Amino acid sequence: MIYNSLKDISDRFDLFLFDAYGVFWEGSGFYKNSVETMRTLAAQGKTVVVISNSTQMHENLMTSYGKRGMIAGTDYNFLLSSGDLLRHHLLKGNIAFKNKPQPKKYFVIGQSHSTAFADTPYRQVSNMQDADFIYCGVPFLYEEDVKKYPQYQDLYYPVKSRESDSRRVWDTLTAEPFVEIVEKAVKLNLPVLNANPDFTAKEGHPLMPDSPSVFVVRNGTIAEMFRQRGAEVTEYGKPHTNIYDYTFNLLHKHGIKIDKSRTCMIGDTVRTDIKGGINAEIAPILCVETGVTAEEISKGKTVKNLCLEQNIDVEQIIQIKSVGGL
Repeated sequence: MIYNSLKDISDRFDLFLFDAYGVFWEGSGFYKNSVETMRTLAAQGKTVVVISNSTQMHENLMTSYGKRGMIAGTDYNFLLSSGDLLRHHLLKGNIAFKNKPQPKKYFVIGQSHSTAFADTPYRQVSNMQDADFIYCGVPFLYEEDVKKYPQYQDLYYPVKSRESDSRRVWDTLTAEPFVEIVEKAVKLNLPVLNANPDFTAKEGHPLMPDSPSVFVVRNGTIAEMFRQRGAEVTEYGKPHTNIYDYTFNLLHKHGIKIDKSRTCMIGDTVRTDIKGGINAEIAPILCVETGVTAEEISKGKTVKNLCLEQNIDVEQIIQIKSVGGL
């Protein structure tokens, strides 16, 4: 059975964990009635928490959504990101790898992330040979990359950089421009750190206002390229339990009781959100007509196929069309 909206099953739960992209955020705006549904849940005394696989800090995400009308304390109770979890471990100096138990120097693939690493024991280096590990930044391409791989120019979308770096950057629909640098790092036997396991994200591109929102490459794709080549990869965020443990600890500090039988994870991606909910032993709720799953279905896959790929029994999940209904 596929329910029309989250409201149809909301009486089953007290604690709602929401993914962002593909659930309430479409890439350039909110899905119809999604924020209103979250607001209704919060008004009913439910606990509404946004857990985003994003390298941005929660303060930045809250500001960004707030400018668009999604208000903390009204539409949701807490918002946290895998970037918050990364910074938590960076500040504690907890990063360790099998072949680099005390790493200090990192080389960035993609966009740097000065906020996460600020005032931590870790230092960015400009030469890969000097690094102890690779950090998977947002896989933006810079001007030199675009010029080096002109054969993919129809798959590049110009964006505004979120960091202080003022150089021009592009999103990409293909990971091919990253193959060369990934293989170079693998030859150096460098381990990898990633704080956004998402393979793709649907983004709007204001610098190309006539273009629709599209699914662009994200950090998880680069991490997977490393994994497939035998590199050691450490990740924070869904589907890993570390992000759920971090969330539950935060809620516990605020006096919120965690009853997993009354807790759900709402997401659009089987590989991260749904598998993550199952890993955390909470009810997984899949949006099938928004986000990544809707895109997969449009390409001929079924929810059962997607579940089988992740060794999940489709009967384990609750399916809804969307958070707010369509």
